[in-house]
Amino acid sequence: MAKNVLVVTTVEDADVVLRTHFGEDDTIKVVVPVVGQGVLDWLASDQKAFGHAERVAERTAERLPGETVDAVAGEADVGLAIRDALATFPADEIVVAVRPDEEEGLVESIATEGAPQHSVEGVPVRHVVIPDRGS
Repeated sequence: MAKNVLVVTTVEDADVVLRTHFGEDDTIKVVVPVVGQGVLDWLASDQKAFGHAERVAERTAERLPGETVDAVAGEADVGLAIRDALATFPADEIVVAVRPDEEEGLVESIATEGAPQHSVEGVPVRHVVIPDRGS
């Protein structure tokens, strides 16, 4: 059954694992929170990190099955990024892709610790842990 899926990922190359979670009939929006930056860059709202997050979102969207309606950079706070995306995308499910706890960076751990665990605005949330590429 086709569904609208909001994909939020803090991991580059998450598509390798995520591909198996979607069908060709699904409609997908990809959001990459701007978390892969240094603390000083984050405090300065670094445009370079925002551009990088946009490129990761676009690349991830290209590699997933289904129809992508949008691929964007989002707020560093995963919960806020999800709520922002839901304002314009009627998701049936939210998939949050993260690194294993021991591999999270400082800014990423801050961004994901407030991430919703079960649902947001009635939309179920599923977390997918993306192992290190060397694993």
